[in-house]
Amino acid sequence: MFKLRQKFFSLDNLDTAWKKVASNKGCAGVDGETLEKFAYRKEQNLKNLQELLKKGDYRPLPLKQLFITTKKGTRRELRIPTVRDRIIQQALLQILHPIVEADFEDCSFAYRPHRSHQMAALTVAKWRDQGYDWVLDGDIVKYFDNILHKRLIEELKESVDLAWLVTLINAWITVPVLTEDGLIIPPKGIPQGAVISPLLANVYLDDFDEIVSDSDLKLIRYADDFVVLSRSRKRILQAQSEVRDILEEMGLELHPDKTEITNFKRGFRFLGQVFTEDLMIPCQPISEKIHCQTQPERDFHLIHTDNFTYPTAMQLALLESLREKQHPIPPPLYVVLGYQVRPVEKVVITSKELAWSPKMASLYLVQQGTNVKKEQGRFILQPPKEESIEIPVREIERILIYGNIQISTSVIETCLNSHIPVIFLSQLGEYKGHLYSAESGDLDSQLLQFEYRDNPDFQLEMAKSLVEGKLRNSKQLLLRLNRKRRLETVAANITAISSHLETIGTVDSLDSLLGHEGNSAANYFSAWGNLLVNPGFVFSERNRQPPKDPVNSLLSFGYTLLFNNVMSLILAEGMNPYLGNLHRSQEKKPELALDLMEEFRSPITDSLVITLINKQVLKPTDFTYPDEEGGVYLTETPRRIFLREFEERMNQEVNHPDVQSPVSYRRAIHLQVQRYKHCLLESVPYQSFLRAH
Repeated sequence: MFKLRQKFFSLDNLDTAWKKVASNKGCAGVDGETLEKFAYRKEQNLKNLQELLKKGDYRPLPLKQLFITTKKGTRRELRIPTVRDRIIQQALLQILHPIVEADFEDCSFAYRPHRSHQMAALTVAKWRDQGYDWVLDGDIVKYFDNILHKRLIEELKESVDLAWLVTLINAWITVPVLTEDGLIIPPKGIPQGAVISPLLANVYLDDFDEIVSDSDLKLIRYADDFVVLSRSRKRILQAQSEVRDILEEMGLELHPDKTEITNFKRGFRFLGQVFTEDLMIPCQPISEKIHCQTQPERDFHLIHTDNFTYPTAMQLALLESLREKQHPIPPPLYVVLGYQVRPVEKVVITSKELAWSPKMASLYLVQQGTNVKKEQGRFILQPPKEESIEIPVREIERILIYGNIQISTSVIETCLNSHIPVIFLSQLGEYKGHLYSAESGDLDSQLLQFEYRDNPDFQLEMAKSLVEGKLRNSKQLLLRLNRKRRLETVAANITAISSHLETIGTVDSLDSLLGHEGNSAANYFSAWGNLLVNPGFVFSERNRQPPKDPVNSLLSFGYTLLFNNVMSLILAEGMNPYLGNLHRSQEKKPELALDLMEEFRSPITDSLVITLINKQVLKPTDFTYPDEEGGVYLTETPRRIFLREFEERMNQEVNHPDVQSPVSYRRAIHLQVQRYKHCLLESVPYQSFLRAH
């Protein structure tokens, strides 16, 4: 059984569980984490879950109470675990199901592999044809809500008596439920909406199945819906009393109004079929999947406390009193149960926050659920609940899609024909891929890219130029920012960067060059952080994947936007973005885009971020609370502000030696991409972009 536990928390089992949970869709739990957010860092998230399970530190969060309206118009309660709890429940289900499945009776059909409600209905017809004419059509009063925890655990132990497994099951069935009025700790019952509940429901009724099946009666059960068949009216009347007694011993009640004795001549309904005489007629489909309805979001999420302190005697007494009376536990006592409230800042999002203007060569699609179609030379943007926006196709150079945005086939065709790159990103800005016509490729340039990929001399000289441009622009930004403040620490870092600049021209290997670049970056960010004057923001070091503080979050987001612009311009010139010189990896990454963005990091992104912070355009409250991995991200409305400011920065004019008049930063990037192409085709040295004083 030791191997069973290892198999349970293996990454393969957890990954399979994640895929199953993701395929079932569903909403976020009390912590607010959606499937999309979990998927953003799936590998790391699964490793974190594995570590919690290995160490025995895993604790489920409370269940989220939801209500749905059934097809019959009745209101039904669901209790939804968090995404992480659903994954762990599914992981356990995958190893537990084969074990307990062997103990189940043939009369049970729900939530079992290779069985269905259709099979159950056909079994009813089979026994009817063998003379079982009389029917007890039974219904259990609120079955899921009345399951006794102690008896359920005892039943489970008969199949698998493992302390760690029983502890998990017990935690899931006794976890509190977050209602509108507070947390309620259930004295009995299992949550409808939990992944593990269907299996537990079958475990609990297995004794009932066995007792009835061992008699002269025939039982067909689908979850808590069942019929008992007999050959005579007298026997079925006795069976009703017997069934009632068996269920009462289990803490359950046979529903007095929904339970009836009938026969096939009178007819009855069961599992979406009408049975009458020797006929079985479908009357309504049986839905085996439950989907969440949209519910008003709370203004807080629940998470585990960082440092759990044992409750006082008074707190314990109050908790016990509330538990016994089934009164909601108020938020001030959540901490006693090991939970803390994390407020959620509500933001109002309108499409006008990022209105289109002809200056915006990049079209950012960020509002989730937006549909884009094309009509008569214009793209029509239709946000979910707002007026549409019309944009002439000719004014768009690239489209960046964040998250759940729908674009029509006519939009795709137009972008391919018009050579408009479409960049796909996650809602948080992670690059996913791009759409661009392969026919736009410049074959001559791409052939030379492959040729130079095996030329270490070319690659080293190219890498030197890129690093030199990056360091000179970094130094220039620090000099400008420190001109009035004159901080000695910043001056010392600038001197260190200058020393590296003097050395890189003589290095003879890419590794040595990268060493100088890395040391210079440490000097640069140390100085850059000291030049922040907004007391609400602190920067000690660069971190990423995920960014763990607001400053790093802004830098990462800005670099992502810069990367996407460089990427689209490389595609526009017909070159392969995956063949770089400074960045080399065994993995397939857009190395050339990463190369050519280096010299623009400080004049575009770093300069913008420090300006927005120091001028207090953005506030510390504009960011999410750290997620499970410590990741911090801009909330929706501030993200739109940042996108607008980034576009303004890209449109800011600078001097470039290849043209006489000032050009925008976007045009400067394009000129550098063309410089690299010229470098390939004409075998001339690449000259990096240097920001003028």
